[in-house]
Amino acid sequence: MTALSDIQKALNLVCSIEKGSSADIGLDALALVTASASEIAQDLRRQKAPKAKVKQQAPQLPIPKPKQVAVQQPSQTAPNEPNPFTEPERVERE
Repeated sequence: MTALSDIQKALNLVCSIEKGSSADIGLDALALVTASASEIAQDLRRQKAPKAKVKQQAPQLPIPKPKQVAVQQPSQTAPNEPNPFTEPERVERE
């Protein structure tokens, strides 16, 4: 674990320098430590992440176009004749 002890010594040195410095230096040191930690985390994620499997897409079949249905216009009937199924029969009274 010499690598970890070396890292701890370096972080202790950064902390001791930061305590004796101005706030601006402390913020810059914190930004450097944070950026280094972020890079290490990204590298570890890349190493652990399994390689993504390439999904094969099913072949796309052509989509049939919907058939157009012709709308039949109601036939014009004489004004005195009833429309079947919609009007009662008309009885002419004399």
